[in-house]
Amino acid sequence: MKLNFDGISKKLVWVFIALFVISMSCFPLMSEDLFMYLAIVREYFKTGSLPVTDPFLFSIPNFHWTILHQWLGYFVFYGLYQLGDFDLIIIVKSIFITLVYCFPLWRIRKSPQATWLWGLSVLLAVYAMSFRMMERTSFFSDFFIVAVLNILMAEQIKPSRWKYVLPVIFLFWVNLHPGYPIGWFLCGIFLMINLPKWREPEYRKLAALVIASVLVCFINPRGVDGFLYPFNFMQNEGKVYRVFYFEWMPTLHPLYREGAQTYFIFALAILNLFLLFRARKQKPFFEAIASAFFIFYGFYAIRFVPSYCFAIVTLNASLALKASYSPKWPMKYLNGALAALALVLVVKNVGWGYETISGHRDFGLGMDPHIVPEQAAKLLDQSGLQGNVYNSHLYGSYLAWAWEGHRKILYHGFVTDLDFFVNQYLQFGADRAHLDEQVKKFNIGAFFLDRFRGNESLLKILTEHPDWQLVYKDEGALIFLKKQ
Repeated sequence: MKLNFDGISKKLVWVFIALFVISMSCFPLMSEDLFMYLAIVREYFKTGSLPVTDPFLFSIPNFHWTILHQWLGYFVFYGLYQLGDFDLIIIVKSIFITLVYCFPLWRIRKSPQATWLWGLSVLLAVYAMSFRMMERTSFFSDFFIVAVLNILMAEQIKPSRWKYVLPVIFLFWVNLHPGYPIGWFLCGIFLMINLPKWREPEYRKLAALVIASVLVCFINPRGVDGFLYPFNFMQNEGKVYRVFYFEWMPTLHPLYREGAQTYFIFALAILNLFLLFRARKQKPFFEAIASAFFIFYGFYAIRFVPSYCFAIVTLNASLALKASYSPKWPMKYLNGALAALALVLVVKNVGWGYETISGHRDFGLGMDPHIVPEQAAKLLDQSGLQGNVYNSHLYGSYLAWAWEGHRKILYHGFVTDLDFFVNQYLQFGADRAHLDEQVKKFNIGAFFLDRFRGNESLLKILTEHPDWQLVYKDEGALIFLKKQ
């Protein structure tokens, strides 16, 4: 019996690329936002409702915070935590990322060329987004983006029943994460490109379903305000965050552009443009416009790189089916080589880990002590400290979870009071005079800082200040107390 090497090499690509994604995405927990998700739902079960005012802050009394825009996502993570603690959350996240990347396989599985290009795209994409594969509600938007893209591209080929799922997708999307306007945009450009078919019944059905998908987004706890939340955020908090928050800064900001991930981000875009060129005879207008949007989106801010990666992999898979391959490509060798490369990378990641711009990652479970200051938080909580704690922004959500509100905190990432952030929180690191003023104003008895980039000014002031001394340090945390 003659072996089908083309088929075998293709299947090996599927398996080893999936294992590669798992080897890159299964690492000790380092998502600060996750702890606030859990803390919010814990408050719900304590009081019977989601808190309207922030129960964790001492710095802004009765602060009316914005948390309802992704309320359902909090409950999803809390449910996983109850079922299997933090380890289950990590495992489910890793499987989830892998499945989203494997989504296009149901359309390309018969094509060895498309399989190879899909696998290459996934390799580039996973390295490009390796620093952002953390447990966050934004992954729900990434999933829905890929789902909408696949539904629309299936509709291009022939009318499909999958389009009837669109309103259901948006009903969940608006309550899980505020990325749903991207879905509206994708549906809108698809309808515009296919406008010459407007007399056809299937086009009108799709148009009606898209309208329903927009209207269903009013079904959220905040109604009209929730519907408009993404637009209001980008016009207000988003502008300030882009200046001060690392994750909102441009992807090519000096802090990031020298990192290895930048080369993979560019390589993925170049591969996309190459496939658009090779598929030009098929007139892939939808893929071209969607690709242009996601390339812009990915370069707009570093936090959007995962969405860019998921979307471009999906679009590349579609373009690979439309591209011309002349002269004929030696697919059994190309797929075999790609599978072998993926296997080598799996062994390397599992055995030795890998580097990102946010630090080293090791394959495994548990919590990353560089990001999650378990021991330092416990020590400070049990110290009998009189006065309040200044905490790094990075640690705010974890302290809300670990201290359960019995010791309040200064700041966390869910505070959207821009005046407080700029004129109070940042002033601690302005100079010694401002620090002394803020310490007195907020009755600060300890500084709980992370050792990552961004605290340099405050660390210099505290280190040289005669009233403060460093009393604790570990892999990630520093604690300064007032000298007695």
